[in-house]
Amino acid sequence: MKLCAIICEYNPFHNGHAYHIKKSLEISGCDAAVCIMNGNFSQRGEATIVDKQVRAKMAIAGGASAVLQIPTYFASTNAEVFALTAVKIAASLKDVTHLSFGSECGDIDSIKELANFLYHEPKFYSEKIKKNLSEGYSLGMSKTKALAESIQQGLVLFSKPKVVMDMLNHPNNILAVEYVRALMKIKNKTITPITVERQTPYSETDIDYDLKLSDATSLRNSVIKTKRVKSLKKYIPLNSFYVLQNHLKETNLPDYELYGKLALYKLRTTSASELKLNYDVVEGIENKLISSARESVGFEQFLELANSRRYSRYRIQRIVLACALNLRAEIVKQIYSLDRLPYVKVIACKNDRNLIASLHNSEDTIVVTRKADALIAHKNDYAKTLMFAEDRAESLYQMLLNLNKFKQGKLADESDIFRKTIFIDD
Repeated sequence: MKLCAIICEYNPFHNGHAYHIKKSLEISGCDAAVCIMNGNFSQRGEATIVDKQVRAKMAIAGGASAVLQIPTYFASTNAEVFALTAVKIAASLKDVTHLSFGSECGDIDSIKELANFLYHEPKFYSEKIKKNLSEGYSLGMSKTKALAESIQQGLVLFSKPKVVMDMLNHPNNILAVEYVRALMKIKNKTITPITVERQTPYSETDIDYDLKLSDATSLRNSVIKTKRVKSLKKYIPLNSFYVLQNHLKETNLPDYELYGKLALYKLRTTSASELKLNYDVVEGIENKLISSARESVGFEQFLELANSRRYSRYRIQRIVLACALNLRAEIVKQIYSLDRLPYVKVIACKNDRNLIASLHNSEDTIVVTRKADALIAHKNDYAKTLMFAEDRAESLYQMLLNLNKFKQGKLADESDIFRKTIFIDD
């Protein structure tokens, strides 16, 4: 069975995502789309609009065959770590032949060219990045400026320099480049990267009423603002929409105001030395975070105070989530040395015997679809650390829903990793 891996968030799933799955299968000729998705917190460091089980069921209703989870330890990190983790999950499944991702440019050759340049990272490029960082620019902006300068000065030649120069200005392009670079890092030559040009505009307010397309941010904002989903019906595949609608009839949206209060409390009451242990807390930012939290009366004010040209809003949000969940830097950084993750959790899957067997055809990774799989994975100390983090993330998310379904801090029957895979009949 040939599998096409798709790295995603589906926050929430919409028509553009369904189009991407359909085109990916057409281009790749694969039998099934396996989506590799974050858990209950996004790559931006925010609570997702609905939980991972609901988003997984929406994806399968919209054309996916299975949804696997990126462990929380790596899901709310920078593009490099996020991409490397997801690609290592894809590579651990022997039947994955293609990796598909959306991009604003839709030009796989230019993406490969830039990924190859960044993989080798010549000295002149790294020196330009350091110079830009010293001038106070964020890491992302420093890389973008360094690339533009390198092209303009003729230090590097690309087939389509204008396309490449603009590439790092768009979030999906950035991730696309990181996915291809990750394949290079792990020296994988069996997975073919393909890209589908993004059909929806990347805007917080722009909705295409004629094509019935919208970006996920607009849909989230609409639901949060109106507390209603009926108006989103035309922008989400019908079966996926009903999954979302039925869920929200019974469950609250995450309480983002409560999350802000909990985050401020954590920052105000934790020492700088303790915060420094968490991922991406570098260059003394822990002191800025603590002082900004103590000066702020709300989370938005905190983000404004902590935000700077060097530290973007989303980077701050990711750091705050790492602090809230105690996501230690030493654990995250091990992703660079691991050939494979010790386990990968299947959130939902079509009830297809051949597909399930194909997912379990893995290399040095335990694919968890049953409690027995989780118990085997639990014997690995690193896997156990990742599992405890899932429990903390699940506990926090349940608090934001004003629910209390899971016990924190132990792998009991209530543990997140022991939750059964959702098998869905066609």
